[in-house]
Amino acid sequence: MPEFPRYRMVVALDLSEYSEVVLEHALDLAARHDACELHLLVVHDQDASVDDEKQRLVALTRDKFLTFNAADHDWRVHLHARTGDSAEQIAALAGEAKADVIVIGRFGRHRAQRRLGGVAERVLAQAPCSTLVVQLTDHAADDVRQCPACVEVRRDSEGERWFCDAHVAPDRASLMRFPMAVGFTDGGLMW
Repeated sequence: MPEFPRYRMVVALDLSEYSEVVLEHALDLAARHDACELHLLVVHDQDASVDDEKQRLVALTRDKFLTFNAADHDWRVHLHARTGDSAEQIAALAGEAKADVIVIGRFGRHRAQRRLGGVAERVLAQAPCSTLVVQLTDHAADDVRQCPACVEVRRDSEGERWFCDAHVAPDRASLMRFPMAVGFTDGGLMW
């Protein structure tokens, strides 16, 4: 039986309370492949010991791997604890492992940053492969950044309209008021 190349993933975890969400996304992606090689990485500051960081990484991942029945999958798992610039270390490991994808959170220890997280942004710029940036859904924060009239129109129309009159182009106003349904039939596309 020919062996297929393993799907290689680097999963960057900062061991914050949000790391479980990132790990769940990574394991869901891993479960979609026949054979997967997961490189779980934590980049720590120089005050923490490598062994302590690895122990925290094992504690974080143990339950998640049981939930995903890791024993039923052909997964190889490697734990990495590195010191240095987080983005540089994540991109470097992805290159060394010849990773197919990096999975990283947009949030974590510095969740207060509302723009794309500094580490995630720098990983995207340096990554030698595709990168999945996991975002926490925070609809309340999104509503604050959006036009209040658009939010109200969307809420009042139960999603049939997304934008207020000020944000709908005049020639597209009729299209924006009604959702377009696309489906498939035996004869092709159905509008």
